[in-house]
Amino acid sequence: MNHKILIVEDDNALRQGLERSLDSDNIMTISAGSISEARKKLNDDKEIKLVLLDCNLPDGNGIDFCPEVTGRGIPVIFLTVLDSELDEVSALRAGGVDYIRKPFSLMVLRERILAALRRNELRAEYVDERFCFSFSRMEYTVDGNQIQLSQTEQKLLRSFIENRGQILPRSRLVEILWSCDSDFIDENALSVTIRRLRTKLGDTDKIKTVYGLGYVWKD
Repeated sequence: MNHKILIVEDDNALRQGLERSLDSDNIMTISAGSISEARKKLNDDKEIKLVLLDCNLPDGNGIDFCPEVTGRGIPVIFLTVLDSELDEVSALRAGGVDYIRKPFSLMVLRERILAALRRNELRAEYVDERFCFSFSRMEYTVDGNQIQLSQTEQKLLRSFIENRGQILPRSRLVEILWSCDSDFIDENALSVTIRRLRTKLGDTDKIKTVYGLGYVWKD
């Protein structure tokens, strides 16, 4: 299977070198030199499976950009010269699945990319006695009947499944669902989206409201 990854790196020589080195039978690369270019490619190309992200970019900080990427269900590996523990902790807290310091081994980098892709594919499925969710194929069934979910509902459901058993604050869910536009979203929009998802699932017991804290998916 050929996985498409997006390399976000402002050093032209390094970016082109990574593209040449990582392109193979199971990895296909595209690239961007800035956050704005990366955002456009993510919006235009729904086949991107992983983002390789630099921290220092011309139009912003990759760590700040990370939640916007992971909110789409796409794993992020940081590739950076920043070598302090604080930088690494900040990157992982932002949602990064790995943190690789420059200089690095191309062989090790390739294997870490493939490992992150495998882990993400395993998380992209959920099955129990009533539900069967395939986020990779965007297919969702309840009691054997297929249901249609909007893009926002899919992102919300995946956030619950990937964090089941954990309370997700309303502010975090708004950030995941609407990314950079979260400051302009009416808070009622989240309540409406959750109500619609509950209705489509036909089960209000799975998505629990934890008053004053947020929501949690209960297995």
